[in-house]
Amino acid sequence: MANLKPVPDETSPTPSQRATTTSFRIPSSLHNKCMEEAERLGTSLSRIYLRALTQYFETFSVESWATVDDSEAYDPTRFYTHASDAKGHSKQIRVNIPNPLAGELSNLTKSGSVPAYRSPEDVVRDALYHRTKQIARMIDNGELEVSVDMAMLMSDEIQLQSEAAEAEHLIDAIRTNAQAMYIRDGNTTRLKRYLAQRREMADSIPEQYRKDYLSAVSDYEKRIERDTKKRKKK
Repeated sequence: MANLKPVPDETSPTPSQRATTTSFRIPSSLHNKCMEEAERLGTSLSRIYLRALTQYFETFSVESWATVDDSEAYDPTRFYTHASDAKGHSKQIRVNIPNPLAGELSNLTKSGSVPAYRSPEDVVRDALYHRTKQIARMIDNGELEVSVDMAMLMSDEIQLQSEAAEAEHLIDAIRTNAQAMYIRDGNTTRLKRYLAQRREMADSIPEQYRKDYLSAVSDYEKRIERDTKKRKKK
């Protein structure tokens, strides 16, 4: 998680103008491109990051993205949050952002409305990916767009790998915990409650892994049902 701390600013006369400092990691290639953009515009690197973040929130709407040509490979509805390049290298940066915006970042990540955003850093990285992609098209720099596309592709692939690993770990954990309760407990009350809770959470599991997740739950629900029928026959 980003460490958001108010930073005194003697030049800011009102609370809305005060800044908050946060640090996060982004791929080295994206950092270098932002450096180039800052030099081209004759401004600071932190101002580039702030501009990308501000503009991202101004356009954060799936409806506004729907006008993009479906034939394009670039998907503006995707979330790109990975912090390193193909070799695992990254640059750590620090940027000041206004307190109200920092508050919105915190609220967005805490709300869980975008599962890909687990921390304020994720929002910032995603904003930078998308905004740099837009800038690449505006200045018609093929080299820049290729670099951004590669960074997005790497982020996407690693994110998919991470999703798969987390889903597999979750399913294994359900089976392990359910088996322990099934063997240890004298009655099935606790296990029933556990399985019911896990079934209620199924919608939060990525769709491609939901079938296996529900199968793990269903296996033990069926065991309980069979055991109950056996006891009734006795």
